[in-house]
Amino acid sequence: MPEMINTSLTTVKQMVDENIENLLQNENPMIEALFNSARYSTAGGKRIRAVYVFLLGNMLSIPNDKLLTIATAIELVHTASLVMDDLPYMDDSQLRRGKPANHVVFGQDVALLTSVGLISKAIEIALTSDALTDEERTHAATLLTRSFGFDGLAAGQFLDLKIRRKVANSEIFKFINQKKNAALLIVAGETCALLGNVNEKQKQAIKVFSENIGLAFQIVDELGELESNDAALGRSPDQERMTFVKWVGIEEAKRILSESIEKADKELSIFGQKAEDLKAFGRYLIQRTS
Repeated sequence: MPEMINTSLTTVKQMVDENIENLLQNENPMIEALFNSARYSTAGGKRIRAVYVFLLGNMLSIPNDKLLTIATAIELVHTASLVMDDLPYMDDSQLRRGKPANHVVFGQDVALLTSVGLISKAIEIALTSDALTDEERTHAATLLTRSFGFDGLAAGQFLDLKIRRKVANSEIFKFINQKKNAALLIVAGETCALLGNVNEKQKQAIKVFSENIGLAFQIVDELGELESNDAALGRSPDQERMTFVKWVGIEEAKRILSESIEKADKELSIFGQKAEDLKAFGRYLIQRTS
């Protein structure tokens, strides 16, 4: 792993972990169990999306206090989506981030309420951050809200559930990837583009980069599922679920993976040398196996 990526992962993870810990403090003993559930699921994780926010934001010279707000909100939404996805009537996973899934420890009812609470907290962060202007708060909250609604995670998960054990097609898988798997990378890109005051060509380049990195990210995940056990993945794989890699085959998936990275790198050429760290991060993402 490049030293720059290693340093970024460590530094950003520490900042975001500390910020989340401070945000999830509770003064009401009657709901302490709900906060325990939230703290349980937000602990751990590589903070990949947060690092993406910071690397992209640094490329665009966005102040770190703004980036911390966005990165934290995105990580809370991400965790909320994992808690919900793991539920028995969703992906039915028993393991997440190397430990029992939230619903296994706290029950399905508490897990669902935890997910709702984390999403609410993410929007609250975006709307009340002192680091953002009034206009930035509104736009950031709008983008974040869209990322998990009918135009984001909810839509992607819905279609993902409905194609299990059924014949799919490239249009369906593209939709699922964009709305579910790449949704938070895309909203990170859109938000940073907003905060960085980029022009339309640069905005489009960031969007295409995020989409292609999101697709590559998912392909690597699916390849890992075919080759790894629960412990190696840090979560429970669903061996019966139809996936993009199963549908196109391993060799074709690897070809598309390479193609996606090439497209992503090409899009960043508009930013010149300033994009080198972000390109390196994209290459790091596709080397991960969990």
